[in-house]
Amino acid sequence: MSIHNTMPLSREELFSSLCSMAKQYSTGIAILDARHIECPFVYYNEPFSALTGFDRTELIGKNLSCFAGIKTAADLLAELDYHTKHALPYETSLIHYQKDDSPFWHELVAHPICDQEGVAQYIMVHSKNVTYEKLFKMLSKLEHEVYLEIEKGDSLSHILQLITTQIETYYTRNIYCSIHLMKDGSSMAAEASGSLPLEMANILYGIELHSMKTEDRNSIFVKQFTKKELAAANEMAHTPLKIDIKHCLSKPICGTANEIIGSITMYFNKEPNINSIEIEFLNRLVPLISLSIKYIAQTQQLRQLAYFDSETQLPNLHYFHTEMETWLQQGEKGLIIIIQPGEYSSIVDVYGRSAGDEILRQMVDRLQEQPSREGKEFIAKFSNSCIIFASNRAFGQPEQYEARIRQMTKEPFGIHGKEFYITFKIGMTHFCPDSQLDEAIRQADMALSKARQVSGTNVAFFEEQNDMKLQLEMDVLNQLTYGLQNKEFYIVLQPKINIKTLEIEGFEALCRWNSHILGPVSPATFIPLAEQTGKIKKVDELVMRQVLRWQRTRLDSNEKTVPIAINISPVHFYDERFVQQIVSLIKRYKVPPYLVKLEVTESMELVDFSKAKDILSELRQHGIECSIDDFGVGFSSLSYLQQLPFREIKIDRSFINAMDNPGMHAVVHTIVQLASNLQMNAVAEGIETPEQFESLKQMGCHTGQGYYFHKPLVLEDAAKLIH
Repeated sequence: MSIHNTMPLSREELFSSLCSMAKQYSTGIAILDARHIECPFVYYNEPFSALTGFDRTELIGKNLSCFAGIKTAADLLAELDYHTKHALPYETSLIHYQKDDSPFWHELVAHPICDQEGVAQYIMVHSKNVTYEKLFKMLSKLEHEVYLEIEKGDSLSHILQLITTQIETYYTRNIYCSIHLMKDGSSMAAEASGSLPLEMANILYGIELHSMKTEDRNSIFVKQFTKKELAAANEMAHTPLKIDIKHCLSKPICGTANEIIGSITMYFNKEPNINSIEIEFLNRLVPLISLSIKYIAQTQQLRQLAYFDSETQLPNLHYFHTEMETWLQQGEKGLIIIIQPGEYSSIVDVYGRSAGDEILRQMVDRLQEQPSREGKEFIAKFSNSCIIFASNRAFGQPEQYEARIRQMTKEPFGIHGKEFYITFKIGMTHFCPDSQLDEAIRQADMALSKARQVSGTNVAFFEEQNDMKLQLEMDVLNQLTYGLQNKEFYIVLQPKINIKTLEIEGFEALCRWNSHILGPVSPATFIPLAEQTGKIKKVDELVMRQVLRWQRTRLDSNEKTVPIAINISPVHFYDERFVQQIVSLIKRYKVPPYLVKLEVTESMELVDFSKAKDILSELRQHGIECSIDDFGVGFSSLSYLQQLPFREIKIDRSFINAMDNPGMHAVVHTIVQLASNLQMNAVAEGIETPEQFESLKQMGCHTGQGYYFHKPLVLEDAAKLIH
């Protein structure tokens, strides 16, 4: 039955009509008197009575404020009161309390009902209990927030603190929430607590623990604290508890092997009497906490393996690259310095490589003993015999750092119980936001080579001044549009090989450019410039058309076809017409979607995670599978891998090239296992040696590509190969 705000009826006729209408609704309906200053209830139906717990007459004469309680938001209550008293239409959701003081999320939709003069006589209120929807919407939002925090690399304590705080905020009851974690296999300690002090959370949990049967993983434990127990807790605490706590509810948190790894506890000021919605909420909340703990542990393990040298425990060059790229993006400028002990080789020859590692550790310790008073510094292991050092407050002040490093040589270094005076060879160069990091490091390394030519402690600064790189970029930009318009771009195909059977499973399409002016131009040069100028979409489309045309030709000739992967720029990926364009091209060439795969880089999720998920899901609905390219480079992946519908993980070639390092070998192995656990295909890029091939084969890596198998092939050679 529809509602008209104005009905040509008298006040009495309106009331009778509204009551008759309300009786026909299966949901809660209440009628308020808009002419009375307090807008009291004058009628409500049976569903409304059942929803609130009040009988058919108890609320008559009262108004909506009678449902307010301690968790009712004051601003929402004031807004509700204002709209009601001014007979304005409104829709809101807020925490209200039933007759027995049970809280619930109350959705209210109000319509003012006017007489024939346009004067509001009554307000018809639609009422609904939306506790389930609100709690689980909050849980979904909390899950997303947790993944974002994991992705940013926040600590476990910070993430668990976020969870406890959000639960206290959105939970319908007035509670305190804490999370305890198993510390040594037999005892637990509070890792996070919303508004209850951690100290008190630990004390109360110690009392509570005696009543828990921790071998029961699925139960929810409820305990009532005695006055004696609470008094004892206050005596133990440095800050006595000034809040009212009488009961607590705890549920174990289990790990992947169903072992108890922690517990979530809620504290109440009266007996909880939790309902089925709250039980389901807890049952879905606990796995989120468990997953957070697991992911952070995995992230920390991967970070340690990938970012730190296993011998010295110093940050490695990969970590240095990651940190410096962030600095450059933030507009930092300063010095990059590479330092080598002049006596390193002699010490290693006599005392072994561990002695050389010890020298590097002591060098770092001495640098950190006298840090810069301003700005940031970062020190890492550069090579077996060198450390690399960056400062963002040293631009134009190399002499200060030279003096600081020379100061390090005045005291002897201790090796195997003996003391040695060490000299340093030092190479320096500037970096700024316009710098290419690899070039800046190369410049510092070249300066170090010059410093080695002089005996004793010596410093050399990179002095070469030229604009060759800038000129090249300008030339590339000038020719880019011409090249796209005049078919100077073409594709080559690099085979993707089944590591176990050595069969060709597919190709990766790589874009090449042979400029009539510049000659062959490296993709590493033109692709970043194409992205900067917005021309990357045309490059992507060109590659897509050439791939589809080649596939169509082979299909028409009844020749063997295999899937071909195409790299998609993040700039193009987020274009609002991206999916439509891809699907349209595939349909135009009448190529089955499974013969086309799209590769997107790991960083694309940082732009808009939710949109990325929608785009990938839509592509999959059209039968187009996607791979995550260069996996591991950003180390932000674990938090979203299982949420995004990828079919394939491509391990970046920098990891494969460094597999002779035990730490990096372990990283690659972990990624292969992770892909298997997530039922994804692991593809290793840049395989160049038999040793790399054998290692990957033993790990169970499914697919590989690289010069060990085949270099990228022109289309004619690729066609011959798959025959």
